[in-house]
Amino acid sequence: MGYVASLDMGSETMVMALAEKTGDDCRLVGVMSVASQGIKRGKIIDKLRAKACIQQLLDGFESEHSVHIDSLNLALSGSWVKVLEDRESLKYAKSQGVTQHDLVELEKRCRNTLENGNEVVVDVVPMAYFIDKEVVNDPVGYSARRLDVRYQVFILSKEMLEELKILFSSIGVEHLEIYSVVRAVTSALVTKPGENQNFALVDLGAESTKIVVFQNGMVLFYSELPLGCRTIESDLNVAFSIRDLEKAKKLKHEYGMALRAECKNRKVIIPETKYCIESHNLAYVEQCRLEEILEGAIFQMQQRGCYEDLDEGVLLTGGGSRVVGVDTLLSKLSGHSVGVARAVNVSSEKGALLKTPEYLTALGLLRCERKEQKKSGSRMKRWFGELFND
Repeated sequence: MGYVASLDMGSETMVMALAEKTGDDCRLVGVMSVASQGIKRGKIIDKLRAKACIQQLLDGFESEHSVHIDSLNLALSGSWVKVLEDRESLKYAKSQGVTQHDLVELEKRCRNTLENGNEVVVDVVPMAYFIDKEVVNDPVGYSARRLDVRYQVFILSKEMLEELKILFSSIGVEHLEIYSVVRAVTSALVTKPGENQNFALVDLGAESTKIVVFQNGMVLFYSELPLGCRTIESDLNVAFSIRDLEKAKKLKHEYGMALRAECKNRKVIIPETKYCIESHNLAYVEQCRLEEILEGAIFQMQQRGCYEDLDEGVLLTGGGSRVVGVDTLLSKLSGHSVGVARAVNVSSEKGALLKTPEYLTALGLLRCERKEQKKSGSRMKRWFGELFND
């Protein structure tokens, strides 16, 4: 039994979660969030303000749960990281069973291939396995002459990594485990790789929109569009001459709707002013921008050729998924069923926390861990062992 803590530094909301892990069980102890400051597209642009937010969360957990957090699982995306694809192969002298050790060795080879003096690989996500050039869901146990693995690799500059470590160390967090957002959401949503889980996740963030497509429980495709729901606030600001982004944000949160056709027209007051606008016009502005964002996500999936095979539809998450009617809008645009993402690999007495859009990444991070595979000896040694055991 032990504790694990996680941190998701979103552009609009910063979330920290704490869980108790016993074997395969992960029970949520608590989750806290604060409005992000000093963060843009998941990257720290003002160290003092970001540090204050993180410290506020750490103090909150220490006060409420009497837990001192000195180790964190951290998710990075956006402008923090560079994303590449790599393919590694392992050829056998003769046909033999693929082992977990073989997969670990190929991942190490992938890391060594792409790391250099200025960059470090922070996460490697397998996207497809091939046994003698045939796609399989889980290669372990298959007899093969050749094993190929296609990876998505997340790379961070060593300079940025060092800056992160210094920042967190200054507030008492001495150990950071860094993962990609892709790894985090996979850990939150996928019960078992290889199962027939074919769906897409669309994360409507403030500064960006992330698209992850899963096929048979594995990541098939990932993309991040540099366009998020914060642009809606800018549109409202201009359309209604509000001249204050905070007021436009409140207007969006209090009265916003994604579908003009389903909006009952009425007068709404622009927050902290005496001016009124019609809700139909508000919904029209919001719908136009959301259509642009959602159609961009759909186009990315179509380009990759994975759009038609979403048997389980599309899941929405991120702060933008709270907009009333955005699920219906996406369903109309895509032709797929649309639901709300829910963390299935974490347990909690408060089920609502598991489907809170802003919490998904932090909850998935609680399930992320790196297990070093112990080397089990040479292939020749294992072969002789199996021979004499028979």
